[in-house]
Amino acid sequence: MEYLYAVIDYGSSALKVFYSKELTDAPQYFMMQPEIIEVSIDDVQEYRQNFNLDPARYAFIGTNDRYYATGELAQEVFRSTLNLTEPKSNNAIGRTLAAITVAARLAQIDVGKKFRLFLSCLLPAGELVDRDILEANLREAFKNFDTPMGRLQINLKYFNCHPEGGGLALFYEEHCDLADRQLGVIMMGHRNSSCFVIQNKIYRRLRSTDLGFATIVNDIQLATSAYKDKTITAAVATYLNKEDDKTPLIKMLLRNNPTAREQELDKLLKAIDLATRKFWNSLLIAILHP
Repeated sequence: MEYLYAVIDYGSSALKVFYSKELTDAPQYFMMQPEIIEVSIDDVQEYRQNFNLDPARYAFIGTNDRYYATGELAQEVFRSTLNLTEPKSNNAIGRTLAAITVAARLAQIDVGKKFRLFLSCLLPAGELVDRDILEANLREAFKNFDTPMGRLQINLKYFNCHPEGGGLALFYEEHCDLADRQLGVIMMGHRNSSCFVIQNKIYRRLRSTDLGFATIVNDIQLATSAYKDKTITAAVATYLNKEDDKTPLIKMLLRNNPTAREQELDKLLKAIDLATRKFWNSLLIAILHP
C-alpha cells in the first residue's frame, strides 16, 4: 500500500500544495492557478497526454459524471475567471481532487491501486464551520474519480482543516513562551482577510471579511486607466513591498508621451495611496466592529 501526505492552501492568487510519499521525506511543492470550470469530457480528452508532460498545467478531473478543467487549463484554454465573492469551500472538492491528482503524478504513485491519503487543508477562518461537510464530500469523491491518468481510488486515512495563518500561529505557540496568554493572528490574503486567537492549539474567535489585496487592486483600477488585472496586481504588490522602487509601476504605464507618462504615474501613485488607506481603515472597522 502506498501513501501520500499533502497540505493544500486554497489561495485565490494560487492553489499551493506540499506533498511527500513518506513523513520522513523532504516535502515537495507546486502551485496551480486557482481557476476551475465545468467542461465536457470531449473538451478535455486531448489533454490527457499533455498532463503526463506538465501535470500542474493540464489537470482535469471527473466526478459524478461531471468534468472540470482546473488551473492553467481552466484559465488559459477555457477562459475561466475566479469568483472572489463565493466561499472557497464551494469549489474545494474539485480543486482538491485536481491537487491530489497532480501530487500523485509527481510523486510517481502507482495510481492503478488504491493508496492512502493523509490530508490537511487551509480555509478562511470564517469557513471552518464547513469542515465536516467538506470532509464528508471529499471522502465520497475520493472513492472513485476520473483523471488524465485514469480513475483513482483513494483511502482518506486522515483529514484536518486549519484556518489560514494557522501554521504561523502553531509555530509561535511551539517556539515561544506564551505562558497563559492567547496569540492573536491577522491573515491578509488576496481575496479576504481573517483573524483568530489561539491558545493551547485551540482556535477561537474565528472571523473572516471580504477585504483582501483584490480590494485594493479593484479600487486602484476604478481610479485609473484600464490596467489588466494580473499586470496591476503584480506591479502594485511589488511596489508596496518596496515603496522606493517605482520600476514595476513605470513598466505598466500605458502612455507614450513623456509628459503624459509622468502624469499617469502621479495619478497611479495617488490611487495606490488612497486605496491602501481606505483598505486599512475598512479592515480595522471590520475586525473591531464585526
